[in-house]
Amino acid sequence: MGQLVTVKCSACGAALGEFDAGMQPLPTPCPRCGSTARTYGVALEGTVTLRSILGFKARHPGGGRPFVEGKVGDNVHRKTGRWMRLERIIDRARDWYREHISDRATGDVVRHVEEPLSHHRDHGSAKRPDESDG
Repeated sequence: MGQLVTVKCSACGAALGEFDAGMQPLPTPCPRCGSTARTYGVALEGTVTLRSILGFKARHPGGGRPFVEGKVGDNVHRKTGRWMRLERIIDRARDWYREHISDRATGDVVRHVEEPLSHHRDHGSAKRPDESDG
């Protein structure tokens, strides 16, 4: 089924019907005023989904490495390509790492880690430089 285009007389505004977007009707005179000027209307419909993620870092005055940083929000899971809910806190001051990833659609927990940051090794940016992903 094609998209429908509505046709109105440009002079008097009389509704002259609808036709499939692939067709081009011949401009017959308007039955009300006799004009052949036309106004065509197309209704478009769609869905927009907004997603966001908030990242934060807390530093002591004078700069340096953040003592707390994190992310909360929507993120695409690399392995599945699905949108997930991500909550990650890296608390260097308290030596704590927390990451919770859940599937947006099902609510299933994909990953949950809570451990001392000093024990969080070989994951993401904590991988040693000599390691490769392949």
